[in-house]
Amino acid sequence: MENPKGFSSIVGAIFMVLIVIFLATSVFLYSLNQNTLYNGSVRERNQNEADRRNENVVASTFWNFSVSSNIVSVQAQMTNLGSVAVQIVNVWVFDASKQTYGFNNSLATMSAAALNPGEMLDLTGAKAMNVSVPGASSADDFNVWFVTERGNSVALTRPQEIVQSDVATGIGKIGMDFDAFVCYRVNSSYALTEWATGGLSGFYPPNVEIAFRLTLTNFDPDRRPINLTSHSALWAIFKTGNPNQPRSQWWHICNVNSTGWITSKAQGSFVNVTLLYNTPVTVYFGTKVDLALGTFARTSPDESGCGAVNLMLLGSAGTSNFGQNIPFVSIYVT
Repeated sequence: MENPKGFSSIVGAIFMVLIVIFLATSVFLYSLNQNTLYNGSVRERNQNEADRRNENVVASTFWNFSVSSNIVSVQAQMTNLGSVAVQIVNVWVFDASKQTYGFNNSLATMSAAALNPGEMLDLTGAKAMNVSVPGASSADDFNVWFVTERGNSVALTRPQEIVQSDVATGIGKIGMDFDAFVCYRVNSSYALTEWATGGLSGFYPPNVEIAFRLTLTNFDPDRRPINLTSHSALWAIFKTGNPNQPRSQWWHICNVNSTGWITSKAQGSFVNVTLLYNTPVTVYFGTKVDLALGTFARTSPDESGCGAVNLMLLGSAGTSNFGQNIPFVSIYVT
């Protein structure tokens, strides 16, 4: 008769070996799985780091901002020059003068802020980003930067603005875009007839009523808004055969709506033109009469030949009175 104790020992040994093999296999598979997860995490981290390094978003235009009631309105255009898609998530504004800061994270949910390579994000005009910064005023110094989802920052710089502001302390607070200077004929209904074509760079004969359009920018180093009143005028001085008897003509400032129609015609109807800091504004001069003193009147050069044009700008800069004369172009009327 066989020994049952010997048989049970063999069976127990077999089970023991199977348990050891199972445990060893489980440990091996667990280690293999953990190693796979680790390698995957390392690859993912390396890829994220490579993508972060490959991000290349630049501000394609210099910054532009305005301040009102502690709200800093930031305008910028940014272009993705890198090889990977970029998500802009927020904008930060640091008030270096008051040592306060604020941010706006609404970009994180905007599909337009997800930039594929070569795409541009336009945050100008109505799309400007508003950031609440405690105690902020237009006279403060600000640092502005955008942040991407991967943690890179896109700082906005203003090298041109600094140069122009420095120059403004010597020649005046307002600068003019010479290339944007054009004229229009004004018909009997007070409409600018060349509105659809953008105006004319040439000038009509002396007996044709015209209005002028130009673009002004506020470069006040103190960053105050400048308001132009109806006393502002464009003044042209023409030479004559007698150098002691020059002739002149003037066009006072007026309001023009989005369809090219002069809206300020009655006495006292002119709405002051506000120039926010570093923001180009289109301004029109078309009435012979200061609208604070009388009703709109069309005007023509009345003279022919060469004329020197001056801008006489009057109003306020912040709470202070403001006045500036800009001798800016010459015209020739045939």
